[in-house]
Amino acid sequence: MSAFVGRKAILSFGSPLVPIAALRTKTMTLGNEVIDVTSDDDLGFRTLLQDPGTKTLDMTFEGVTKDVASLNSLITLSMSGADVLDTFSILFPTIGTMAGPFVITSFEIGAPYNEGSTFTCSIQSAGTFTWTPVV
Repeated sequence: MSAFVGRKAILSFGSPLVPIAALRTKTMTLGNEVIDVTSDDDLGFRTLLQDPGTKTLDMTFEGVTKDVASLNSLITLSMSGADVLDTFSILFPTIGTMAGPFVITSFEIGAPYNEGSTFTCSIQSAGTFTWTPVV
């Protein structure tokens, strides 16, 4: 099993995909909502519907402003409203790539850090997303 260095994970957005520069952290959370159909007939045991419920993918990333063009694009997308979707992907070297349409749910620019401002952005899936493993 090969490991990877977290700083080498690459988050990109747009069409064509453009890497977001100067990221320090990238977090991805997969969610699989279940549908509980438990009734009195189940003898006190939880029963889940065989069909899946809602599948979600949330990502959060933080960085320092180095690439003003990427930062301006994120700010523009953030200000456009929740109806604006864009394609995001995150590449985990030696593991695979997660990609799909997302909406920016929050964007924050922080106080200066060694002459550069910090930023944090959260996105949520807004449709079908895919996982492409490295073979």
